[in-house]
Amino acid sequence: MNMAVGLLAVTVAVAAVVLFIALPRVGMPGRLTLFLRFAAVAGVAAVGSSAMYFIYTAGGGILTLVLGDVSMVLAPALLLVAVSVLDGRRARRTSLGVVAGALAVAIASATVPLPGSLVVKALALALACAACAWVALRSNVEPFGAMRLIAVVDIAFAAYCVARVAVGVIAGWESPLYRTWFSYAPATVLGAVAVVLVGAAVVRLRFGPHASAPEVACPHGVAVVVGDWDLAVTAYGTDRVHELVTQLREAARDLDPGAVDVPRGVESTLPDPLATVGDRLRAEYGWKSEDVILLVDGASTAAVRTQTGPVWRHRRSFGRS
Repeated sequence: MNMAVGLLAVTVAVAAVVLFIALPRVGMPGRLTLFLRFAAVAGVAAVGSSAMYFIYTAGGGILTLVLGDVSMVLAPALLLVAVSVLDGRRARRTSLGVVAGALAVAIASATVPLPGSLVVKALALALACAACAWVALRSNVEPFGAMRLIAVVDIAFAAYCVARVAVGVIAGWESPLYRTWFSYAPATVLGAVAVVLVGAAVVRLRFGPHASAPEVACPHGVAVVVGDWDLAVTAYGTDRVHELVTQLREAARDLDPGAVDVPRGVESTLPDPLATVGDRLRAEYGWKSEDVILLVDGASTAAVRTQTGPVWRHRRSFGRS
């Protein structure tokens, strides 16, 4: 019992360290910065899990199995957080789910003998991969091919995890079918292929070309934008200003679902949107007076042409602020 408690404590500590290295202050860096941070730690977790499994098969003991299982589940779970952040979703709730999943796998791996713990890990992996694929498929982030590649890889790995459990339960965990296609060695090889493909997608998302959005006629509304962009960047830094723009757009869409993104802000048909959205930002997003004072009517700045000029149609993309 003491050994199980000790293993669980170590596993919880590892999971917490990995998560909070990846997530020191959610909401402060820009989307792309957080995405790359989470994606990098997901890759480290995937490689670390393979190393732990190698040590386990060489007689490393249960501790290496526990660490390998937790790291393996953290890899797609952290990629889910990365994709969610890049798509404009809030990371805190997803991150709490990641912590809960890691704890569940840690408890099972430390206290439930094989193959029971393997079933828990495989199903947790399938759930994390399926969730990541769902977010990636629904994402409007460009280039679209990179997000679709992440989705396809996650769908394939989720299906493999479910098949692994099904074959183990039906044909037997010692059957030739399971040993050939679903034991640690083939699972590790497939995981390595998945890591390489996802890594290629991440590189493309970081450096790949982004298609221009079509121009459309601007609705007869009022644009609320960050007025003096250079001053804001000097005061807050580029990542933080992009995050302010993201929150501005979210607050406007909370009040007006038909709000449309414009450069540096959002256009809405709300009555007196400058004051209305500013109040929303104070109440729900924790903006201070010095943050709200950055906002101006878009018609007052040459950076944004409103009502008579073209704007970008709303598309949630990290390169559009």
